[in-house]
Amino acid sequence: MSTEKCVVCKGGGTIELLGAQCPFCNGTGEYTKTGESYLKSHICQCIFLDRKTCPLCGKKCHHDTPNKPKILIGPV
Repeated sequence: MSTEKCVVCKGGGTIELLGAQCPFCNGTGEYTKTGESYLKSHICQCIFLDRKTCPLCGKKCHHDTPNKPKILIGPV
């Protein structure tokens, strides 16, 4: 069993934003390469909260939608 946690649900097994089981780890909370790939290229979900911070990754808004604001974040 891996000690690494799912990067999307942070090991909790559910995505709090949706209140549903995490589809990347199937609710186990274990690390998956699929979850890591998703988080690297995800569309910002700030529209669900404050339109300033993405609830999935915690970074400033960087969504790729026609909505405002649209702030691009460069590589870290």
